[in-house]
Amino acid sequence: MLGREHAIGHPALTDEHTGLANRLHFELVYSYLFNGADRGVPLTLMLLSTPAPDPDTLRALGERIQATTRTSDLVAHLGGDRFIVILLGTNLSGGRIAADRVEMALQNVAVGAVSIGLASYRPEMKESSDLLKAVDEALQRAEAAGGGV
Repeated sequence: MLGREHAIGHPALTDEHTGLANRLHFELVYSYLFNGADRGVPLTLMLLSTPAPDPDTLRALGERIQATTRTSDLVAHLGGDRFIVILLGTNLSGGRIAADRVEMALQNVAVGAVSIGLASYRPEMKESSDLLKAVDEALQRAEAAGGGV
């Protein structure tokens, strides 16, 4: 519904290194979905960081993340070693389950520690940047702990 099919074949919305949705695609979809979250639709973001020393590893990481998530989730490569997943209709507990699955799936592909931040929409979040800040802070905590969720 959301993600995968929309990015395929459209160069303006596809990351050239991974074939996933790119930052622009993520921002367009996310801004639309954030506005619906205040009407009771659960929305969780998963932000991942893991070393990718070469393009083949980067592509393999992206493929593994996409294969592990639902077809309704949007998986995007933000650049560098960062990926983000929009988990629509998912609360924080469900996001943790999804993050654990992704972390396990990346064990044989990742070169170093996989760090994953999770954050869910809360009613006090008035701007879309509030949720992005929360998931970035969660990722920073995971990185400071040496990886994990």
